Amino acid sequence: MLKTIRHIIEIVLGMAFITIARILGLERSSRFFGALFSKIGPLFPKNKIAINNKIAAFPEASDTEIKVLNIEMWRNLGMFFGEFSNLDKIRAEADKRVNIIGWDDAQKVLDKGNGLILFSAHMGNWEILAMSTTMFDSNVLGVYRRANNPFYEKWITKKRGNASLTNLVPKGAEGAKKIIQTLKNGNTVCVLNDQKMNDGAELQFFNRPAMTATAIAKIARKFNVPMVLGSIQRRENCHFDVVFHPAFYPETSDNTQQDILNTAQKMNDMMEDAIRQQPAHWLWLHNRWK
Repeated sequence: MLKTIRHIIEIVLGMAFITIARILGLERSSRFFGALFSKIGPLFPKNKIAINNKIAAFPEASDTEIKVLNIEMWRNLGMFFGEFSNLDKIRAEADKRVNIIGWDDAQKVLDKGNGLILFSAHMGNWEILAMSTTMFDSNVLGVYRRANNPFYEKWITKKRGNASLTNLVPKGAEGAKKIIQTLKNGNTVCVLNDQKMNDGAELQFFNRPAMTATAIAKIARKFNVPMVLGSIQRRENCHFDVVFHPAFYPETSDNTQQDILNTAQKMNDMMEDAIRQQPAHWLWLHNRWK
């Protein structure tokens, strides 16, 4: 009962938040919530996790540099929330706001008919990636983690689907079946693969052991599906560069398990390189190395 009451309070507050963002409009809500989060974010309990993660990732950085990086992370998160409420407006103006870089190479491997796994991390505005991909593939499958709040789950799924025109499926056994079917049909699967997976494999991420999801690498190897990292780089006034990095295929040898681990490690390495280009725009709040 208490959990239900909490969920209801959360959705009421969330809808109030959304209403304000919609009234402000895309750019003003992005600026407003970015400024707000840069002030209140460091007061949240999870801020300690973010600080410790940055110190470990950038041991050469001074306390001042870490502080600035942390404030800008909160600013990016606030901007993301302001923009999430206006995703439909970003899509409507995608030709002006979203600059696509490197899709030609991804298109070539997609045209071969084995499907495409497009993976990324929580950087910039990560919702832009699937939205951009639907410009080239009309049957994109987006894989996501269910929200803990069932009221949010319903609303967020509808919001994402309407704005990105993406088919959505939650992670898990049901999701795995739809991922395989989508790839067999020669279409694209989008997944964020930077979160901690307790039953994953211990691989390196920012020079530290991190429990890493390997399911996507396993599927890629089994069906020989090409993989592409998509990174989202934030520019000013709700404009973005979506960079599709060079395509690669999963490793294939007589040692299946090692192939999967090597492919998952390559994914980690590529995501790390992309994050280091704009470290303030990655979500350092995860207990990624716990």
